[in-house]
Amino acid sequence: MPKDVTRVGAALLAVAAIAAGCAQTESPDAVTVGVERLTTDENPWVPPRTPVLDQPAAAHAESAAVAEPTELDSGDDSDPAAPTATSTTTAQPGTPTSTTSTPGTTTTIAPGATTTSAPPSTTTTTAPPGRSCCGEGELDLYVMAKTAFNPWTGGGHWPWMNEHYESMVVWEPYWDNRLASFDDVTVYRDSYAIKVDPAKDSRYGDHPDWVLHEANGDPTYIPFGCNSQCPQYAADIGNQAFRDHWISEVQGYVDSGYRGLFIDDVNYLWRFGDVNGNAAEPIDPRTGEPLTLPDWQRYMTEFLEQVRAEFPQLVIWHNAIWYADSPGFSNNLIDRQIQAADVIQLERGMNDKGLKSGTSKYGMQTFMAFIDRVHANGANVGLLDENATDDQGQWYNIAGGLLVNNGGDLVTTEDWELISPTGLFDGYLTNLGHALGPREVIDGTIQREFTGGLVVMNEPRSDPVTVDLDDEWVTPSGATITSITLGTKEAIVLTRP
Repeated sequence: MPKDVTRVGAALLAVAAIAAGCAQTESPDAVTVGVERLTTDENPWVPPRTPVLDQPAAAHAESAAVAEPTELDSGDDSDPAAPTATSTTTAQPGTPTSTTSTPGTTTTIAPGATTTSAPPSTTTTTAPPGRSCCGEGELDLYVMAKTAFNPWTGGGHWPWMNEHYESMVVWEPYWDNRLASFDDVTVYRDSYAIKVDPAKDSRYGDHPDWVLHEANGDPTYIPFGCNSQCPQYAADIGNQAFRDHWISEVQGYVDSGYRGLFIDDVNYLWRFGDVNGNAAEPIDPRTGEPLTLPDWQRYMTEFLEQVRAEFPQLVIWHNAIWYADSPGFSNNLIDRQIQAADVIQLERGMNDKGLKSGTSKYGMQTFMAFIDRVHANGANVGLLDENATDDQGQWYNIAGGLLVNNGGDLVTTEDWELISPTGLFDGYLTNLGHALGPREVIDGTIQREFTGGLVVMNEPRSDPVTVDLDDEWVTPSGATITSITLGTKEAIVLTRP
């Protein structure tokens, strides 16, 4: 999908306004926000994920063993409180209530108009490939086509998948002989991992200078999956020879017919360890001094910009950590990183267990403000849900996506049956038309109205709330309601009668 949103200065101002209200940073009760490694080494093309158990905020796309600062390690890693018994709805809502709450203050939290009666957004959009309309009330579908999705890639489902999926993220060489079957295949590539096993990756043996080393000469590793030993070295992404070789390999994928590039481990936080995954301090070969985080971020940015310049025709995805400079969002290097991509994947999506309510560092409103930042920098987001265990969880990720969607965002799940040709979850076909304005905080919930519906979200770790809807709306189960009670971390997508 090409970039399809005009870079709007007003959106940047909205992000800044959120940041200004986020000066107080809280230590989360449980932080698993961010992203994890998408593959391991058991299978070179679509291997299963190595579980990350109770990781405190470590997430980056590749590693999680190096401890975050102390403030990230407080509390347990349990789920937020389950919906209370007083809730009268889930994402597949039940009986409507007659309770009416006193209307609260309405606060605009996205660029655009300031009241619920605002005119439609004037942001210019271009319909992505495969989409007949580009309304903010519809999310594109994509699939992370890992091994578990193979039952649907053996043939017979291609016409359906081409019609319904905007993109599929895949692993070569498994997909090399399937490229003619699906229109928009995006190939996976890690940004700075070099496998330790020489049978799988000869780069360290051939070019040891492509890997970062500690002062004692030991190689630096990516601290993920470090059971007896970490399986991947941390490459020196500032090394131009490493960059050129990486790009030459991607050129091979392009020559084979891959139309998109998914770059994992776009890490703007510290992700380096020793052979056992313990904290390590690599030396910067260009200075001879310990590598600093600002220099690492600069090297990463320059590399990603080179990739963008080399492959302007590709749809480029970054699997990134959204909170690297939260809540201020003032790091220009991250803005440049976003500008070098078409899509920023946010792993775990709206169901990230570390999210809480409000505008703190890990607040849901801060998370959504980051998505505004992505849009303002010309890219879209892909919301990958990994945590939903029921329909309500699926609806929560969809609802959150609709609250932030600029007309080109995407959504998916790793509950494979629910995203498959044989069992697609009905919520993924939601189309509410165009937004009548930005999302707003109303009566303690986040809401957004569309030409064809209304989305209401109660944020994670919030008390149950009853909302007077001031009109009749229809739930996904077909009930007509005028008010709704949502428990903590519940949302509902309503349509007009």
